[in-house]
Amino acid sequence: MSKFTLPHISLPHITLPNLDSLPKIDLPKISLPQLHSIDLTSVDLRRLNPSAVLASPVVKQATDIGYTAVGFAVLGFQKLQVRRVELLDALKSRNNTAQ
Repeated sequence: MSKFTLPHISLPHITLPNLDSLPKIDLPKISLPQLHSIDLTSVDLRRLNPSAVLASPVVKQATDIGYTAVGFAVLGFQKLQVRRVELLDALKSRNNTAQ
């Protein structure tokens, strides 16, 4: 009976930067742009027909775009998690073979 062996995979050496070498940001010194207020006192929301506003093709299109963007963001995040786990497994196996 022959013994099955996996081929040797050579991974590049990865060095991560030290956190102390990253630039530091002083958050209290950051100035944000001033937001202007909008006067909505003259808007009477009781006069609006909610079903007409929600049935608008523009609102439907914007809703679809929003759902699609959130869906792609969730898929991207999940793919990133899978890649992270794969990288950790590869680094663990590399560490185990080096010992």
